[in-house]
Amino acid sequence: MVKKRKLSEIRKKIEDGSAVILTVQELLDRINEGKKVNFEDVDVVTTATKGLMSGIMGIFSFRLSPPKTLRKFTEVDINGIPAFPGPCPNEYLGIVDLIIYGTTQSKTINNYCGGSLFREIVEGKSVTIMAMSAEGETIEKQMKLEDMQFAKLAGTRQAIKNYNAMINCETDQVNTIFSCLPFSPNKTEITFSGCGALNPFQNDPEFESFGVGSPVLVNGTIGHLIGPGTRNYIEKPNMMTIAPFEGMKQEYMGAFKTSYGLEPICSIALPIPILNEKIFNNIVKSDKFIKLTILSLVGREKVGEMTYGDVWDNNFMMKFNPVACKNCEECKVIDKCPTDAFIIKKGMISAIDRSRCFNCGNCTHLCPEAFELDMKRVNFEDNYIPIVLRQSDRHGAIKLAEQLKSMILKGDFPLKKPVSKLHFAKKVK
Repeated sequence: MVKKRKLSEIRKKIEDGSAVILTVQELLDRINEGKKVNFEDVDVVTTATKGLMSGIMGIFSFRLSPPKTLRKFTEVDINGIPAFPGPCPNEYLGIVDLIIYGTTQSKTINNYCGGSLFREIVEGKSVTIMAMSAEGETIEKQMKLEDMQFAKLAGTRQAIKNYNAMINCETDQVNTIFSCLPFSPNKTEITFSGCGALNPFQNDPEFESFGVGSPVLVNGTIGHLIGPGTRNYIEKPNMMTIAPFEGMKQEYMGAFKTSYGLEPICSIALPIPILNEKIFNNIVKSDKFIKLTILSLVGREKVGEMTYGDVWDNNFMMKFNPVACKNCEECKVIDKCPTDAFIIKKGMISAIDRSRCFNCGNCTHLCPEAFELDMKRVNFEDNYIPIVLRQSDRHGAIKLAEQLKSMILKGDFPLKKPVSKLHFAKKVK
């Protein structure tokens, strides 16, 4: 007989304090320690992912002028980032509705995009709004999140069921979103994305425990899963979400500098109630069971395959030795952190801003004397190729999964049945 439990039973156990909730990482650690975990031993597992998610946008609505003074606003910038006013014209109301893409670059601030703006809004900083009305009148206004009537983050393509590794098979270096520095040629280095065994879709590949309407954590605050995301199919599903900026945590968001521009950072966490043995058996037991495809950077053809066990191995957080910097005549990395996490004093790196550090490994690759993170080498065509960049932050994802676990235990995060199942195309079009 297949073992089952109802969601109401799990909720009751949470209320009386007897529920067992584990992050996927805790489950993996127990299994690696030789402990056997059965269906009866866990009620909920929490999953998460933190990475570069280009398909995000901010949706805002706020007042710029008194009613009956201007017809509508036709052009709006926030901190120099062009927005898309509408679709509601809000004629003669003095209010503007607008969308800002996470990838759009500022015209007035260097190395600043929508992802940068979203983080600053969450940090409580004032932003500069420049708007032009249909009559040609220009308005400049300072505003904070608390002044906005509506401010939410929407994601069109998030928590992809892991991603790919990239290698440059060309004879020339290439600037790309898949590398912080120009990507070296001739198959000499590899970068990769994906949090492996922590990914929500990886742990419930048949979408039995979550679906349309399910509560999720987006950057640390409660939002909702809207449905399947763009450019997905059954083998590589992703989700659309929406969540308020209010309550988000800055450490889970921001911008990441690549050699081809900035990409926004976003983090998603999702609980998986263990309702039956089938769901439990689908929970990932090891990164080595999850395939990681190696693609050629130009053309995206498959050129190899490994597993997330080859790239993740309980070394998730970069370590910094500031003593090594004191003997350095010329710093190799001071201006090369993709998230601006270095704290600089007297022209030297003195510390790391952990709320910004992405644990990507770029600094370790450039200066192993001061930075420590086992980035691994992988066997590709009988050569051991170094991994030079991680575009997902597993350390951050683990923290978010732990936050979700804590919220569930405290009764601050609801476990609810989805409104309907997720349905994905059988193949990409």
